[in-house]
Amino acid sequence: MEFTKAADAPWENGCSEALIKSVKKSLSLAIGQSIMTFSELQTVLFEVANILNERPIGTSTSDPNEGTYLCPNDLILGRASSNMPVGNWDESDNFKKRWKFVQQVVNTFWRKWHRDYFPSLIIRQKMACHNWKLGQIVEAKSSRDGVTRDVTVRYKNIGPGTKYTGTQDLLIRRSAHRIVVCFQLKNKLATNEM
Repeated sequence: MEFTKAADAPWENGCSEALIKSVKKSLSLAIGQSIMTFSELQTVLFEVANILNERPIGTSTSDPNEGTYLCPNDLILGRASSNMPVGNWDESDNFKKRWKFVQQVVNTFWRKWHRDYFPSLIIRQKMACHNWKLGQIVEAKSSRDGVTRDVTVRYKNIGPGTKYTGTQDLLIRRSAHRIVVCFQLKNKLATNEM
Protein backbone atom coordinates (compact mmCIF):
# COMPACT_ATOMS: atom_id res chain seq x y z
CA MET A 1 0.00 0.00 0.00
CA GLU A 2 1.36 3.42 -0.91
CA PHE A 3 0.38 6.69 0.73
CA THR A 4 1.13 9.79 -1.31
CA LYS A 5 -0.35 13.25 -1.00
CA ALA A 6 -0.09 16.28 -3.21
CA ALA A 7 2.36 18.90 -1.98
CA ASP A 8 -0.25 21.67 -1.86
CA ALA A 9 -2.82 19.71 0.15
CA PRO A 10 -1.53 19.66 3.72
CA TRP A 11 -5.08 19.42 5.08
CA GLU A 12 -5.28 15.89 3.68
CA ASN A 13 -2.54 14.94 6.13
CA GLY A 14 -2.91 17.89 8.48
CA CYS A 15 -1.86 16.42 11.81
CA SER A 16 1.44 15.06 10.60
CA GLU A 17 2.12 18.19 8.50
CA ALA A 18 1.65 20.41 11.56
CA LEU A 19 3.86 18.10 13.60
CA ILE A 20 6.61 18.07 10.95
CA LYS A 21 6.53 21.86 10.68
CA SER A 22 6.79 22.39 14.42
CA VAL A 23 9.55 19.78 14.79
CA LYS A 24 11.64 21.33 12.00
CA LYS A 25 11.20 24.82 13.42
CA SER A 26 12.00 23.76 16.98
CA LEU A 27 15.04 21.74 15.90
CA SER A 28 16.33 24.65 13.87
CA LEU A 29 15.97 27.00 16.83
CA ALA A 30 17.41 24.51 19.34
CA ILE A 31 20.49 23.59 17.32
CA GLY A 32 21.01 27.01 15.75
CA GLN A 33 24.62 27.49 14.62
CA SER A 34 26.01 24.82 16.96
CA ILE A 35 28.63 22.48 15.57
CA MET A 36 27.98 18.85 16.49
CA THR A 37 29.61 15.57 15.66
CA PHE A 38 27.57 12.95 13.84
CA SER A 39 27.00 10.94 17.01
CA GLU A 40 25.90 14.05 18.94
CA LEU A 41 23.42 14.99 16.21
CA GLN A 42 22.21 11.41 16.08
CA THR A 43 21.70 11.43 19.86
CA VAL A 44 19.73 14.68 19.63
CA LEU A 45 17.54 13.24 16.86
CA PHE A 46 16.94 10.03 18.85
CA GLU A 47 15.99 12.06 21.93
CA VAL A 48 13.66 14.22 19.83
CA ALA A 49 12.06 11.10 18.32
CA ASN A 50 11.53 9.77 21.84
CA ILE A 51 9.92 13.05 22.93
CA LEU A 52 7.60 12.94 19.93
CA ASN A 53 6.72 9.30 20.54
CA GLU A 54 5.82 10.03 24.18
CA ARG A 55 3.06 12.46 23.19
CA PRO A 56 -0.45 11.14 23.90
CA ILE A 57 -2.54 9.92 20.96
CA GLY A 58 -5.43 8.57 23.00
CA THR A 59 -6.44 7.15 26.35
CA SER A 60 -5.73 3.52 27.19
CA THR A 61 -8.57 3.15 29.68
CA SER A 62 -11.98 4.67 30.13
CA ASP A 63 -11.21 5.64 33.74
CA PRO A 64 -10.04 9.29 33.74
CA ASN A 65 -8.72 8.94 37.32
CA GLU A 66 -6.10 6.41 36.24
CA GLY A 67 -4.17 9.05 34.30
CA THR A 68 -2.59 6.76 31.71
CA TYR A 69 -2.62 7.47 28.01
CA LEU A 70 -1.77 5.70 24.79
CA CYS A 71 1.33 6.97 22.98
CA PRO A 72 3.36 5.81 19.94
CA ASN A 73 6.02 4.36 22.28
CA ASP A 74 3.37 1.97 23.64
CA LEU A 75 3.00 0.57 20.13
CA ILE A 76 6.72 0.63 19.26
CA LEU A 77 8.33 -0.44 22.56
CA GLY A 78 5.46 -1.87 24.57
CA ARG A 79 5.90 0.85 27.21
CA ALA A 80 5.33 4.60 27.34
CA SER A 81 8.93 5.66 27.92
CA SER A 82 12.21 4.54 26.41
CA ASN A 83 14.19 5.80 29.41
CA MET A 84 16.67 3.32 30.81
CA PRO A 85 18.38 3.36 34.20
CA VAL A 86 21.51 5.49 34.14
CA GLY A 87 24.73 3.58 34.79
CA ASN A 88 28.10 4.69 36.14
CA TRP A 89 30.08 6.52 33.50
CA ASP A 90 33.84 6.64 33.69
CA GLU A 91 34.55 9.33 31.13
CA SER A 92 36.60 12.47 30.85
CA ASP A 93 35.17 15.90 31.55
CA ASN A 94 35.02 16.67 27.83
CA PHE A 95 32.53 13.85 27.25
CA LYS A 96 30.46 15.05 30.19
CA LYS A 97 30.46 18.59 28.82
CA ARG A 98 29.40 17.37 25.37
CA TRP A 99 26.71 15.17 26.91
CA LYS A 100 25.40 18.17 28.87
CA PHE A 101 25.49 20.19 25.65
CA VAL A 102 23.42 17.54 23.85
CA GLN A 103 20.95 17.47 26.74
CA GLN A 104 20.73 21.27 26.62
CA VAL A 105 19.89 21.11 22.90
CA VAL A 106 17.22 18.48 23.59
CA ASN A 107 15.73 20.56 26.42
CA THR A 108 15.71 23.65 24.21
CA PHE A 109 13.95 21.62 21.50
CA TRP A 110 11.35 20.50 24.04
CA ARG A 111 10.62 24.05 25.16
CA LYS A 112 10.37 25.40 21.60
CA TRP A 113 8.36 22.47 20.28
CA HIS A 114 5.99 22.46 23.26
CA ARG A 115 5.40 26.19 22.79
CA ASP A 116 4.83 25.92 19.02
CA TYR A 117 3.13 22.54 18.62
CA PHE A 118 0.08 22.86 20.81
CA PRO A 119 -1.21 26.13 19.32
CA SER A 120 -0.79 24.60 15.85
CA LEU A 121 -3.45 22.02 16.64
CA ILE A 122 -6.05 24.74 16.18
CA ILE A 123 -7.27 24.43 12.60
CA ARG A 124 -7.28 27.54 10.43
CA GLN A 125 -7.25 27.89 6.69
CA LYS A 126 -5.71 30.65 4.65
CA MET A 127 -6.18 30.98 0.92
CA ALA A 128 -3.99 33.30 -1.12
CA CYS A 129 -5.99 36.06 -2.80
CA HIS A 130 -5.40 37.07 -6.42
CA ASN A 131 -3.01 34.22 -7.03
CA TRP A 132 -4.59 32.24 -9.85
CA LYS A 133 -2.65 30.24 -12.41
CA LEU A 134 -4.21 29.04 -15.64
CA GLY A 135 -3.18 25.49 -16.41
CA GLN A 136 -4.19 22.29 -18.12
CA ILE A 137 -4.94 19.08 -16.28
CA VAL A 138 -2.77 16.39 -17.87
CA GLU A 139 -3.53 13.51 -15.53
CA ALA A 140 -6.17 12.76 -12.93
CA LYS A 141 -5.61 9.75 -10.69
CA SER A 142 -8.59 8.01 -9.19
CA SER A 143 -8.29 6.11 -5.95
CA ARG A 144 -9.74 2.65 -5.36
CA ASP A 145 -13.08 4.17 -4.40
CA GLY A 146 -13.24 6.02 -7.74
CA VAL A 147 -12.74 9.52 -6.31
CA THR A 148 -10.16 11.81 -7.90
CA ARG A 149 -8.12 13.52 -5.20
CA ASP A 150 -4.88 14.49 -6.96
CA VAL A 151 -4.26 15.81 -10.46
CA THR A 152 -1.17 16.70 -12.49
CA VAL A 153 -1.36 20.22 -13.93
CA ARG A 154 0.77 21.79 -16.67
CA TYR A 155 1.16 25.57 -16.59
CA LYS A 156 3.52 28.38 -17.56
CA ASN A 157 5.51 29.86 -14.71
CA ILE A 158 5.45 33.56 -15.56
CA GLY A 159 4.39 36.51 -13.47
CA PRO A 160 1.40 38.73 -14.24
CA GLY A 161 2.10 41.34 -16.90
CA THR A 162 5.28 39.57 -17.96
CA LYS A 163 5.83 38.84 -21.63
CA TYR A 164 6.05 35.14 -22.42
CA THR A 165 9.53 34.24 -23.63
CA GLY A 166 9.11 30.54 -24.36
CA THR A 167 9.92 29.12 -20.93
CA GLN A 168 9.43 25.44 -20.22
CA ASP A 169 6.02 24.31 -18.97
CA LEU A 170 5.87 23.14 -15.37
CA LEU A 171 4.20 19.89 -14.36
CA ILE A 172 3.08 19.87 -10.76
CA ARG A 173 0.89 17.60 -8.68
CA ARG A 174 -1.99 19.38 -6.96
CA SER A 175 -4.98 18.47 -4.86
CA ALA A 176 -8.22 18.32 -6.83
CA HIS A 177 -9.81 20.43 -4.07
CA ARG A 178 -7.76 23.45 -5.16
CA ILE A 179 -8.52 23.13 -8.86
CA VAL A 180 -11.21 25.31 -10.43
CA VAL A 181 -12.30 24.02 -13.84
CA CYS A 182 -12.95 27.02 -16.11
CA PHE A 183 -14.04 24.96 -19.10
CA GLN A 184 -13.75 21.37 -20.12
CA LEU A 185 -11.94 20.38 -23.29
CA LYS A 186 -14.92 18.42 -24.67
CA ASN A 187 -17.21 21.45 -24.33
CA LYS A 188 -14.63 23.67 -26.01
CA LEU A 189 -14.30 21.29 -28.96
CA ALA A 190 -18.08 20.94 -29.25
CA THR A 191 -18.57 24.72 -29.44
CA ASN A 192 -15.82 25.05 -32.09
CA GLU A 193 -17.52 22.46 -34.31
CA MET A 194 -20.86 24.33 -34.30
